[in-house]
Amino acid sequence: MRAVSRLLLTLLWLAVLVAAIAWIGRHLELSGDLRRFMPSPRTPAQKLLIDELGEGPGARLLLVALGGDSPEALAQRSGRMQARLRDSGLFAVVANGDERGLDAVPERLRPYRYLLSDTVDGHGFDRHLLADALDQRVQDLGSPAAELVEPLLASDPTLEALKLVEAWQPANAPHKRGGVWFDRDGREALMLLETHAAGFDPSGQQAAMAAIRDAFAHSREAGDGDARLTVTGPGAFSEQIGGRTRREASLFGSLGGAGFALMLLLAYRRWQAPLLAALPVASAGVLGLAAVAVLFADDGVHGITLAFGFTLIGIAADYPIHLFSHLRPGVSPGESARLMWRTLATGVASTCLAYLTFFVSGVDGLRQLAVFTVVGLATAALTTRFLLPSLLAPARDDIAGRASMRRLHAAIERLPRLAAPVVLGIAAAAVAVVVFVPGTFWQNDLARLTPVPADALARDTQLREALGAPDVRYLIVIEGDGLEDVLARSERLRPLLDALRASHVLAGYDMAARYLPSAATQRARQ
Repeated sequence: MRAVSRLLLTLLWLAVLVAAIAWIGRHLELSGDLRRFMPSPRTPAQKLLIDELGEGPGARLLLVALGGDSPEALAQRSGRMQARLRDSGLFAVVANGDERGLDAVPERLRPYRYLLSDTVDGHGFDRHLLADALDQRVQDLGSPAAELVEPLLASDPTLEALKLVEAWQPANAPHKRGGVWFDRDGREALMLLETHAAGFDPSGQQAAMAAIRDAFAHSREAGDGDARLTVTGPGAFSEQIGGRTRREASLFGSLGGAGFALMLLLAYRRWQAPLLAALPVASAGVLGLAAVAVLFADDGVHGITLAFGFTLIGIAADYPIHLFSHLRPGVSPGESARLMWRTLATGVASTCLAYLTFFVSGVDGLRQLAVFTVVGLATAALTTRFLLPSLLAPARDDIAGRASMRRLHAAIERLPRLAAPVVLGIAAAAVAVVVFVPGTFWQNDLARLTPVPADALARDTQLREALGAPDVRYLIVIEGDGLEDVLARSERLRPLLDALRASHVLAGYDMAARYLPSAATQRARQ
């Protein structure tokens, strides 16, 4: 084949790859949901764990701290940020503690205040209770709270709405300064956000983080100091890790590609070698990614699949090297590819069979990885066998016969050989490490999967304590025949939990029945 024909075929191959990449860019949905790499749940507890990891409120919470300025300026910034974030529509909850008095109880719940409060649980709503309440209100009217109490006298003489406000306050509520939440030292204004997007929805969490930064940037006014913004939580961590992973992957990928190209140039002394060797590898990545995008269109392609998949199909870089190394003068590239095909196909088939076992693992992420790897390696092998030879010019010399190669082979031959006792000693040491290593050999702590730095996790814990955010790592699940049955069972559990908290076995707890009593309890109060 002439040089012009080889060039046209190379350009055609590149055009097909570019078109495939453009199609993938329009149809590929990336996912960061770690649940894809966990086994399918088989018990109610396992199902709860998997659901809470991505969809639960703990996975949606973002904790915000504003520091580096005076408390007054930070309080004003917090208020301006809250208004902007509420208008963004990205958050289900935007709380900074500015709800005062009755504002903490939604208007639609106030008519039901006597059904939600436990005031009449111990005794009926009789004339004595009302008389005592009215006497107390008379005293209140002579106090600084008169402005708050007077509008409520006619409809709420026992101030049930205010009792609900007090009862619904977190046990470890944050301190307030300037009407908003602050840490105990008064140095940082605090906010609690809950995103509509799931914790492992990368695009949704990125949009939420962008909205927070935008609100912080627009909260500055003339005279403000140099305030700083801190955001922690699963969504913030996933965005930070995703950005760092992309940067590192780009850096190491570029360095690896440059090193690979340099190696090919030194080995084969032809500038075309790196370019032509890259075509089967690129085809492997593109076709593997397209196969995953088509077969898992509803679930999205996980980022871990891409990371490990591209690492695994790096094996495909060996295939064009095998072909280059088998080129001989007087033998066409096509014939050289045919002679090495059986050996290459056997190696590819054995590798693909190993990854096909991922299909029986019961883990969606591993299934994606199997499809990506098998399709990619098969594509690289087939293009090396049937397409790449058409792009290669006939060999001018035998690479293995070059003087440089002979010198390298002689140098390798002069290297000392390890004696059998040395080899056996290394093997024995390895076995001893496995057998006698202190602690558990297998790591089963899910926290070890996260690349979040320890200082970031410590900062997250600090903000959770400052905000009094619930520790959602520990859950009690109450099952029943329906909503009312579950609420009734929860109410029967409350005395036991209160006793455990009183004896300092529990630091605290929360449950739905604290806010919504069962229908039977509400009817009794009514």
